Amino acid sequence: MEYLTHLTAFIAGLGTGWSLKVIISNKRFNLSRKTVTRQDNNNVGGDMAAGDIHKK
Repeated sequence: MEYLTHLTAFIAGLGTGWSLKVIISNKRFNLSRKTVTRQDNNNVGGDMAAGDIHKK
């Protein structure tokens, strides 16, 4: 019977650790995907585009 409480505590600890890992990983992923781009005071004569632009 003593083994059952230890096994239950072990499984609960694994579940808690796994849940925290998933939460922390998702927060890090979301923070790394946020980029701030400032487009203030940009003076261009035509189009402001990076890469190829096709006008027809």
